[in-house]
Amino acid sequence: MPRVLRPASQMSRRLFLRQSLAGASILVGLAACERREPLLRIASNVWPGYELIRLAAARGYFDRDAVRLIEMPSAADCIQCLAAGTLEGACLSLDEVLTALAGGIHLKVVCVLDVSLGADVLLARPDIRRLQNLKGRRIGVEQSGSGAVMLAAVLRRAGLSASDVTILHIPLIRQREAFLSGQVDALITFEPVPTQLRGTDIIRLFSSADLPGRIVDVLAVRPKALEQSPEALRRLLAGHFRARAEYLREPATALPILAGLLRLSPEQVPAAFAGIDMPDATANRQWLTGKSGQLAQTATSLILAMRQAGLLRGECLVADLADARFLPKV
Repeated sequence: MPRVLRPASQMSRRLFLRQSLAGASILVGLAACERREPLLRIASNVWPGYELIRLAAARGYFDRDAVRLIEMPSAADCIQCLAAGTLEGACLSLDEVLTALAGGIHLKVVCVLDVSLGADVLLARPDIRRLQNLKGRRIGVEQSGSGAVMLAAVLRRAGLSASDVTILHIPLIRQREAFLSGQVDALITFEPVPTQLRGTDIIRLFSSADLPGRIVDVLAVRPKALEQSPEALRRLLAGHFRARAEYLREPATALPILAGLLRLSPEQVPAAFAGIDMPDATANRQWLTGKSGQLAQTATSLILAMRQAGLLRGECLVADLADARFLPKV
């Protein structure tokens, strides 16, 4: 059969078409790569275990255009903003996460930031030498989950009821002034306030060391954000653990930044961190992996304690609370 020769112009048109389609595919791929994830807005109040994320931001360990850190006066403010949909996540104590879940705010725990081993404390004036001496006195406490857990434990240990004391809800930013001015006789507070009050006439009567494993601080994120901004979240957590390693191994570079964040002097910063344990990425996998992981077990026991104390109402499912997918690979 005779060979049919195509005109050169026809061949060039087909070649041009193939090249154009290939070029268009490359452009579409590049556009997909350059498409930015939605902004990840993460809030927290001042607390040593939360400040390593801010240290990571200050050191440029993640893209601050992808993650916006927002400081708020209290955990209650963080939860209100999560409920309003103006945040994708927040640094909260585990009991606060459980309270949010019971209130219909769906959250996933993606990192255990710290476990309080004495950084949450009850401070009292020197004439209050025993917990029983709190009867008839004014106790200041922040209106938050961890504050409520501490208050319930203090009253139970003292054999007192809420009607035996006067409870004043005082936000963290006003607690130091409230104690120094005599507005309260005792104060349930947490770092950096105890370190700020060092040198004054106070007694430590109770702390989170008396409640081992009860006050756990985590990064909790809305499920939708896990799917929309996964890379930003991975880099945020990688930055957190990098900042943790920097603080533990090379504190000289971290202390001035942390001092500014905590409103302390650089010399005071180690004391503020002394009462917390900060799990590394390996320990975090143990906390977050599996329905029988450490986080699930802790949450289950905490739910029971909170219900017994009247601190938790509503359904609170924790079987799928943890998500370890975004932790750095170790």
